[in-house]
Amino acid sequence: MSFLAPLFLWLLPLTAIPLIIHLLNRRNVITIDFSTLRFLKLLERESIRKLQLLQLLLLILRTIIILLLILMITRPVVKGIFNLQNSSESALHAVILDDSFSMRGNIDIIRNAAQNILIQIPDKNQLIWININAGVQFKGLKEDLPPLDDLLDFTYHAGTIMEALYTFDQNIEGDFTSKEVYILTDAQYSAIETIDNYPELLESVNSYAVISPPLENNLSITQLNILNEILVPNHQIEIEVNVQNNGVSDIENVLLQLIINDMIVGQQLISLTAGSSKYFGFKTVLPNTGLFNGMVELGCDDKVGDNRFYFNLNIPDKHKIAIINKSQETSYYIKASLDALNKSGESLNISEYLNLYDNNLKLHEQDVVFIMDPDNLQNIMDSKIESYLYNGGHIILFPNLDSDASAFKYIQNITADILNNYDALVKNILSDNSFQEIDAGSIQNDEIQNLFTSGEGSNRNIKLFTYLQLPFDPEHSIMQLNDGSPVWNRYTIQNGILDVFGFAVNLKWTNFPIKGAFLPFTNFLLYSQALNSNTLYHNIGDDWNQILTEYYATTLYHVQPAGSREIVISDENNSLSIHSLNSPGYHSLRTANFEIGSAAVNIPASELQSPLVSIDDLKEYMPEDMKIIPMEADIQTEIRQARIGVELWRYFLYAVIVLLIIEMILSNEKKQR
Repeated sequence: MSFLAPLFLWLLPLTAIPLIIHLLNRRNVITIDFSTLRFLKLLERESIRKLQLLQLLLLILRTIIILLLILMITRPVVKGIFNLQNSSESALHAVILDDSFSMRGNIDIIRNAAQNILIQIPDKNQLIWININAGVQFKGLKEDLPPLDDLLDFTYHAGTIMEALYTFDQNIEGDFTSKEVYILTDAQYSAIETIDNYPELLESVNSYAVISPPLENNLSITQLNILNEILVPNHQIEIEVNVQNNGVSDIENVLLQLIINDMIVGQQLISLTAGSSKYFGFKTVLPNTGLFNGMVELGCDDKVGDNRFYFNLNIPDKHKIAIINKSQETSYYIKASLDALNKSGESLNISEYLNLYDNNLKLHEQDVVFIMDPDNLQNIMDSKIESYLYNGGHIILFPNLDSDASAFKYIQNITADILNNYDALVKNILSDNSFQEIDAGSIQNDEIQNLFTSGEGSNRNIKLFTYLQLPFDPEHSIMQLNDGSPVWNRYTIQNGILDVFGFAVNLKWTNFPIKGAFLPFTNFLLYSQALNSNTLYHNIGDDWNQILTEYYATTLYHVQPAGSREIVISDENNSLSIHSLNSPGYHSLRTANFEIGSAAVNIPASELQSPLVSIDDLKEYMPEDMKIIPMEADIQTEIRQARIGVELWRYFLYAVIVLLIIEMILSNEKKQR
């Protein structure tokens, strides 16, 4: 404002005008005729003081009015945060759209905000449009920009603004008088948490964050769990789902449904306060084996994309069980329990073999393999067992009657994924009726823990008279004795399970085979892989790895939920990986005539659960000089003020008008007096 100083000094004498008028008015004497002196008594001292005060107020008001008129003429400006004097044709503009799933539901507001941003960009300026998941959508002159609806393409993925800023930095070519970046986002924490970690990306850049408002009504299904460890036909299946209220309003009496194979099997009305989440449960029974497509569905709200949660339930067919042992005595109790569980021969197909390389043993066809003779591990010379585990197999390894401390020293022959050292195990042989019991508190699985927890009037725990102390690993040791010795380690090998036990299933080692818990424990071992081999659901962006059980000479297709197809090719191991899980729903692997496999795909829980950062708190995450603009505001005005500042003349004009009204009221009151 230094260039306005001479003008201000020239106009300053004008402020003396109200004072001159006041002094001249004092010379005007008004003569009032009256008939008697008694009226003079009515002129009280207090009235005279009020009149003098009124004259002083008028003098002050008129002086202020003159000062405000002078300031208005000078047109003062408060500088904007960027102090950009012009936007020439050598300016670069970039629009970064947060196209993650959380932005769905505000399409109209976002479109209007984008239009207001584009309007104030000159046609001859360079423009880059970047979507944080889809990358660069346009690069060139603004006048060549495609229709806006072609750019407002939202995905089901999560994403971070930092990735888009890297893309912007890599696409800057040449020198520009100014660079401006407009970020359209809902300020979800997962998208903005790293934006201030690399300030050099926004160095010499005028940046604006244009924030969309939260949705009024929005419920999201964020997670689904199957509470059963084992899935079998005609047994109750317990399902729980987590529902979160991501809107700003409380929601009451919304219908939540469980649907299996397009049939509604459960319904309930739910209510949630804003910002809260809660688990809701369903119970159902499936009559037969096979793969079932399940879905939990909510009533409609402001964003319907997260109102469905898809999953697969796989109830396995007749289980094939292989028992490998040279001694019938060691496998007697295992075989007896399997026969008891095999109702009328309909549930299990049980076979016995002498070793892993028996010509009659088709290992890849077995659901569970009991190895009752650890000496078999010594002869493993290829990757046959490892391949079986990688493809979803389940091996259960017990010592035999005569196993010593070196029983499992060849366990590394199975797979190199086992990092624990089995070379120097300790064999404990207790005498004089001594024994160790299971520490039920060490068992990580609730269903198994209940088998060994003493009930009213009964002791369900078991006694071990002889046992091998396995290596302890907090991740893999799921059963320990009271002395802390691990006696059951479980390893997840890719898609398979390897169970290693430190006791033989024989009365010389333990009384477990004659306890009531032995049968349900064996049942758990048989079917624990059934749930593991069936992935309930995948998330958007995951890979879907499928191992084909046979060779298909025909073309294989990945069919999307919307019906589109893409050709997929298996590798030399007859397995394939599908990377294009980009939309929620049921994806299938098919030939031209029949379906080979199915995968349920959902929006990642991280995208649904990550909170929105309020505008008041955004300064903690955004760069200090970034301009934050709500989408409901006048975006063009906000951008213009950030660039060049705010002109104050109109505010002075408003003040002059108000003061003139007050001056007229007071002047009228003075005349009445």
